[in-house]
Formats: sequence, structure tokens, C-alpha cells
Amino acid sequence: MNLRSLNSADNVLILGHHNADPDAICSMIAFKEIYQNLHPDAVINMACDDISKLSTHVLDIFAPDETILSEISGQYDLVVLLDTNSLSQLGSLVENLALNPENTLIIDHHEESEEAANIASTRWIQSDISSTCEMMVTLYVDSEVSISPRVANLLLTGILFDTRRFFYAGVTTFDSTCKLIDAGAKYKKCVQSLIVRPERSERIARLKAASRLTVYTIDEWIIVTSKIGAYEASACRGIIDLGADVAIVGGRPSQNKVRISSRSTSHFSRSTGINLGLDVMAPLGELIGGQGGGHQNAAGANGVKNRSEALKQAVELIRQKLQEGTSENQTVP
Repeated sequence: MNLRSLNSADNVLILGHHNADPDAICSMIAFKEIYQNLHPDAVINMACDDISKLSTHVLDIFAPDETILSEISGQYDLVVLLDTNSLSQLGSLVENLALNPENTLIIDHHEESEEAANIASTRWIQSDISSTCEMMVTLYVDSEVSISPRVANLLLTGILFDTRRFFYAGVTTFDSTCKLIDAGAKYKKCVQSLIVRPERSERIARLKAASRLTVYTIDEWIIVTSKIGAYEASACRGIIDLGADVAIVGGRPSQNKVRISSRSTSHFSRSTGINLGLDVMAPLGELIGGQGGGHQNAAGANGVKNRSEALKQAVELIRQKLQEGTSENQTVP
């Protein structure tokens, strides 16, 4: 993709998903800088419903002067969605957002949602790429814009976060990393920026999730569900570390909100071919009155109801996919 091919916009809004992680925040700042380089007179705002504690820490280190809005108003010539292609992932920002597909751009590495085509006419979605930050490296190269040391640090940090320090690295991840180091990224500093002791509330949430486990054994696999108020993704990671093959945690951050997070091991996804985003979270979206999606090993859904039912249904969806895989193997001559 080459940004030079897009028409110049004077008033630009860059949006990230709610509880924006380092991949979202760092790619947003990178997009802002490249757009300003190509269109110096443009006014560019960035907004997220909220930002994760880890992202705030990364900003404090690499971009302390950047402002991320939590509320938006007015009209924009260009709206850019980064690291998401679903309106439900934008949280409360959707309430004041009037989108014209002709003036909307999506850049994302998650599986494409059914609504994406209605959101934006111009979409660059690559689910085989490790992170949106990695896509930003390609964007800079294709647009023939040099990557500043500040942006190089931000993009490498986002890649390290979304790949779990290259554990989920893709084919092109290391090539992008080399380009960023050549541009001035400091690997050690980027790694250190992602080391933050969880807040007391998050640690308590993890412990509560561990005390409320429901364990299912399906063939050789251990599928675990739990319920907590918040920090669902963190709880999932903790449950995987405890020994589960798949962790599914339902959260209720407020009376009218339900969030479902899921994680699986690489061994599970490679062996079964199950994609948590496509096969589990996307179908759950309707059940909880919202939408779901994500990656093969990490996915989620946001809605307003049926948290308990959604956890049970998630396990059944996995069971069905495993049975389908067994049946297919039995019919092979």
C-alpha cells in the first residue's frame, strides 16, 4: 500500500480499539508521523476509548508528548481504523462517529469482519501478518518515507508485544525488525518498555479466575473457562501458563457489557487447525449481542448479554470442530 496514492485530507482522525494495546497505539503514532510527512498541513487527531496500562507505560518512554483523545466530535475528511476492522471494538467512540466509507481507511492484521466492507471502501487487511506495526513498516517502505528512530522504537515495541517476543513471528517479521533496528530502534530498550508489574487489581483478577475454573477434557486437550469482572485477556494468559491448551474467560466490566477473551497454545492451533477468531469468537458475537473475532491463538468478543451461555457455547464450538477434524481423518483412505 502506498499512501501517496490517497487523496490529501486536511482533517484526519486515527482510531484504535478499546483498551488499546501497544500494537494499536504504536501503529497509530507511526501512521500519524508518515501522514504528516506526506501532508504537512493536515490536522491529525488520535483517539481510543481507553488505553491499557502497558501502552501508557510505552508512551511515557517513547512518545510522552503524544495526545490520545478519549472523546471525539466534529467531521473528518479521513478516518483511519488501525488494528481493528470492527466498530464494536471502538467502544464508546462509536456513539459520536459518523463514517463515510469513501473517506474511511482500515489497516489491520485481524481476520476481516463481515461489516468491514460497509465501514471502509479502502481496506488493507492481512491476517497472515504478525502485527499492525509490521504492516506500518511496509507502509513506510512502499511510501518511500524514512522511519525516524522514535517511530522505529515504537514499531519494534508493538511487534515484540503482539508476537510475544517473536514467539508468534511470521515469515516477514524478522525482515521488518532488521529494518527497524537499521532505522535506530534499540532492541533492549523496547523489550524493557514491555516489562511492567501488573497492578494489584489485575493480579487479584488472575487469582480469582484461577479459583473459578471449569475444566473440560476433550480428547487429549484441556479446555478451561472462567468468569471475572475485568482483565479477561490477562486471566487467559495466566490460565494458559497454568497448563490449559485453551483458556476462555468471560468478563463483565459493567452491568450492560460482556467481554469474552480466549487464548490457545501454538501446539493446539497447529494440531487442530482451530482458529479462535473465526471458529469460536465470531459465532459467539450474535449470542452476546455484539461481535467477535481475532487471531488463531488470541481472540475476543464484545456484547451485552449471555456471558455464562457464551462460555459454554465456546466449548461446544471447539468440541464440534475437534469432532469434525476426527471424522475427516477417519475418512482419509
